[in-house]
Amino acid sequence: MASDKIQDKHQRIVEQYFSYIKDLRGGVEGAVDKLMTLWHQDGVFEFAGSPPVVGTFVGYKAIHDLYKNRFNSSGMKMALIGEGKKTVAQRECALGIVDTEVHRSQTMESRIVSGWNTTIGTDDSRGFKVAGSHTFMFKDDKISSLKVVVSPRPEETQNFSLEGLGVDDIGRLSLAAWMVV
Repeated sequence: MASDKIQDKHQRIVEQYFSYIKDLRGGVEGAVDKLMTLWHQDGVFEFAGSPPVVGTFVGYKAIHDLYKNRFNSSGMKMALIGEGKKTVAQRECALGIVDTEVHRSQTMESRIVSGWNTTIGTDDSRGFKVAGSHTFMFKDDKISSLKVVVSPRPEETQNFSLEGLGVDDIGRLSLAAWMVV
């Protein structure tokens, strides 16, 4: 019985996490502070995808800085290299949408694994979708460990075009989306 209550509480934390991440990406003031209320002081946040989306952030301050950098990257200007010759105007864009849709969440022993698809796009409708997962572990009803795995394979998605995006562009957009710099 007690175990079910703990699992339910942890599931609610995961749901809050994804809600606060949506706020963070949307530029909602206070989103970073709300996210940090979910974290244990000694937490570890790990991006375990393929380069360039890799990195480990240990402790409250490092995780706070990661979220603050991501908050500040909304609408970030960038230049994409693309394929073939492009004018400067064709290369310039800004990070537009970064939207995660969680399609399943499952409790496995002492962790919760959430599978998702994230759409990443520019303000000029170039973009893609990637699959991935978050694996949450808890200590004292706070997130103690979060491992994020991002697929290295971009997929076509509605309303955005992969056409003309080179491998470096996809990496650059992925870095901006998760702000692992």
